[in-house]
Formats: sequence, structure tokens, C-alpha cells
Amino acid sequence: MADLPSSIMKDFGWWQLRAVFLIYLCKIPSSWFMACMIYTGPAPKDGDFYCKPPAAISSHFNETKWVRAAHPVMEGVNDDHEISVDYCNVFEKSLEYYNDPNFTSWHKLSNDTKLISCTAFEHRSDYPSIITQFDLVCSRYWLIPTTQCAHQFGVLLGGILTVQLMKTISPRNMMLMGMYTQIACGCITGYISAFEMHTLFRCLSAIFCGFMYTAGSVIMNDITGGKFKTATICLFEQFWSIGVIMLPGIASLATSWNELYMAISLPTFVYIILHKWIPDSPRWLLKHGRVQEARELLMGAAKSNGSEDSIPIDFDHQLKSFSETASVQPEPDAWWTIWKEKGSMKNLICIHLAWGLFCTAYYGMLLNIAAFGREKIEFNTVVAGTSEIAGTFIGLVFIMFSKNKWLWCGLLNAVGCSVAYLAWLIPPEVTGNDRTALLMITAMIPKACISCCLGLLVTCTAELVGPSKKNGVAYSCTVWGRTCFLIAPYIVATVEFGQLVPLTAFGSMAVVGGIFVMCINRTQTYPIAQQQGSVYRDTMVKSTDWITEKQAELVEMRPKF
Repeated sequence: MADLPSSIMKDFGWWQLRAVFLIYLCKIPSSWFMACMIYTGPAPKDGDFYCKPPAAISSHFNETKWVRAAHPVMEGVNDDHEISVDYCNVFEKSLEYYNDPNFTSWHKLSNDTKLISCTAFEHRSDYPSIITQFDLVCSRYWLIPTTQCAHQFGVLLGGILTVQLMKTISPRNMMLMGMYTQIACGCITGYISAFEMHTLFRCLSAIFCGFMYTAGSVIMNDITGGKFKTATICLFEQFWSIGVIMLPGIASLATSWNELYMAISLPTFVYIILHKWIPDSPRWLLKHGRVQEARELLMGAAKSNGSEDSIPIDFDHQLKSFSETASVQPEPDAWWTIWKEKGSMKNLICIHLAWGLFCTAYYGMLLNIAAFGREKIEFNTVVAGTSEIAGTFIGLVFIMFSKNKWLWCGLLNAVGCSVAYLAWLIPPEVTGNDRTALLMITAMIPKACISCCLGLLVTCTAELVGPSKKNGVAYSCTVWGRTCFLIAPYIVATVEFGQLVPLTAFGSMAVVGGIFVMCINRTQTYPIAQQQGSVYRDTMVKSTDWITEKQAELVEMRPKF
């Protein structure tokens, strides 16, 4: 007995194209919220802040005189008449120096001077950011990756909550819930005056973004089939990259970090309007007894795709039987049972390690473009998004046409991501735009390779286990990967120890990850995907086949006259 919903919807058509495109759009605001830190928390330039002077001199304050009197010069004046100033500390006698009428130049460190740490700062940056709002400089610098980590923890938590809530809430309604709450939390995030609350609402915004794309991916998996399902899953990340490319344009319209949060939150109202054209998951509806809703959805799909001839005469009866069968089916195997899969232990270990390394490197590489300077940050962001798109297409080609996709993708990363080490060979005399361009080349070639492998992991991880454990391995790897990428912001923050430190770290992760990917036993996406399809579809087909067999046995047992 054929799988009823699939036979009516077909693998792909105009109906799926519209639905998939609309679901893809949810990735755009998600990427905005993740990458907005590049613009809401730009690294301060030298002289963008200084230690706040005592109230005693506020009435006759001279900014230049105070900076020179209070802050120690670290290295003195060089040949270019530039100095390195320690803006995080002040002289213990800074007020005395400031009030000295004979003071004319910088005070330098000596054996009889004592420094104390600043506790408050004045900012003179043209762009009000979270750096200026919350004094995230000097000893508070590490709070910047902390707020980014809160966002990524929200991504992790959002995926887990969505899976649990969809036991009672349909995927389509989960998406709508995520849209409304994302708008509210996003706007609030931009106007919070306490750092702790700002961090909390960043986390909440990420959770509700997770509602949208996690539920959306469930719908996409359900309404597509065959090679179209594979391409649909792999290309989902493309709209994340499109969001990254769009972000500089949105940021250019905002005059402060508060306005930027409003700018990335409010466009979701348009998505709410478009939501009425996003279908629900037909199998979810049937499993929960909502037969009439599933019937209308499938009839609409058949009409749009021109497959009305595939609707059986006893469609209503078959649909009701399918729903009754689905409602009594047990849940798929728990995720931890994947480790009981015979002969898959090596593959499972390698795939989990690869997920952790590539998730961390993928998001960390994007955030790290801020390390190459604020002057070209808009252009660099666009280049980063473009390299992600190119990498995902390369991954799709491997999936569709190569029998050795794991080997080739792993080799590509082991070799391509080694380009990151070449950044250390750039001569120090190369400065300005030329240096930035060379650094971007050494970063974006690995970025494309990482995107290629991440697309492969997202699309093909489930191939490594049997049908009953596909959902489990996908869930386990996703949660593990999102747990690992919590450290990415802190690796990005190591730029304090050297401009090339984060780039080298992420490049090394991708090289090691490529080696693990090469160790995965060869699996072929086709004909596997065509034969097995989704886990949910497999269980339904097996159940209906079992019912058919039992009915045939009953017929044979009837008395014959």
C-alpha cells in the first residue's frame, strides 16, 4: 500500500515550491539576530573611550588635558608621532597631575608611579553601541562574547523546546508563535538599560527564532520527497547567508544599536502576513486526528500540482484509516538508542565530532570578520555571506553526484582550510586595504569549505543509521553541534591576544573536522533516500502494509461456500 499523503502531494511541485520558499524566509531574521553583534558591538578604536574624570573637575573639564594627565603612555612617541595609551588604567595621582599648572605633555610610567584600574568610562564614538551603553571595555570586555553566547544558548534551547512542544502544537502554529514572540523580544532587547536583561532577551529572541526554523524544517521534510527533499534541506542554509548579505544594508540605516534591533525585528510582521500560505505538516495533522484539515491541505496540494487524478475514490475512508493507524504508532526510537546501532559506532563518533567542530567554526568565522577592521566591515560581511552560498552549492554537488561525498568533502576541508595559516605569512609592511584583502582571502576560502561540509552534515547525517534511528541521530548531532558552538564567541574574543589567533583556531578546527569526515564510511544518498524517505513515512508505510496483510489473512480464514 503506497504512502497516501505522498502519492497525492507528489515529491515536488508548485505547491511545495511556494511553501518551501516561504519557510526559507524565516532564516533571514534568524541570521540577523545572530550576526548583529558585528554592528551592535564593534571593537572600539584607539581613543574611542577614556577613564571618566572625577566629579570635582567636571565644571572646568578639559578632555585633552585629562586624557594626557590621567592615562599612562605605554611605548612613547614613535616615528609617526603615534603613541600607545593605556586607556584601562589611570595614575593614582591623575587629579594632582591634571591640576598642575605646569602640566604640558604626557606623563610616562616610572618606578615611583602607581596605576589603578578605571571603573567608569566616557565614550566618544559616533555610533552608540552596546560597548558605549554598558561600558564593555577593558575588564568588562569578556562580557561581549557572553551576550553572544546567550544568543547561541537560545538557539540550542529553542530547538529542544520546539521538538517537545510539537507533540501537542502543530509545526505551522509553532512558526506563528515564534514570529510574534520574536518581534516582541527583539524590540525589547534594543531598549533594555541593564546588561543582564539585555543578555536575557537576546537569549529569548534566539529561542523564538529557533521555533520558526525548526518547525519550518519539519514541514519541509514532510511535504517533499526524493531528490527534491535532499536539495530542499541542503539549500535551507542559503537564506541564512542571504540574511547575512542583507545585514550591512539594514545596519547602515540605523544610527544606534537600539535602532538596529528594531530594524531586524519589525520586518517579521511581513512574514506573519505571508504565514497564511505556509501549509501545516499533513502527517502531523493525521497523527493527531485532524483528518478534515489534512484532507483540505492534501486536496489543495493535488489541485496546485495537477495530481488530482491520484486521489482515490475512497479517499476519505483511506485518510481516516491512515489517521487511525498513525495515532496508535509508537514514537520513533529515543535519540540515545543510536549508540546501540550495530556497526555504526565509528561513524557516529566521527559525525558527532565533525558536527561540533564545523558548527563552532562556521559561526565563529562569521563573527570573526570584525577582527579585520571596521573600515570595510560592510563589504566583508557581504563577502562572508557570498562565500557561504558558494560552499553550500559545492556541498550539494557532492551530495547529488558523488559516491564518495564524505571523502571529497573532508579532503576539501583538510586542504582548503589550511589556507588560514597563510595569514601568518603576510608581510608586516603590507597595511591598509591590501592587508585586509589578503586576510579576507585566507578567511573566506576556509569559510566556503566549512559551509560545504556543514551542508553535507545537515543533509546526510541520517544516512549513517537505520530508518528507526534517523530522527535520533539528527537530533543528537544537532544538539551536540549547538552545544559546542557556545564557545565560538569566546574564541573570537581571543583577538585581544593577536589578530590572527581566532582565524588560526577556526581554521585548525575545520582541518581536524575534515579528517574526521574522511573517516566516515562511504554512504550513498541515492538510492538510499529514494528507498527510505523520511522516518515518519517509513513507519506509516510499514503500518499500512501490516494492516493489509492482516486483512488478507482474515479473508483467507473465512468459511468458503
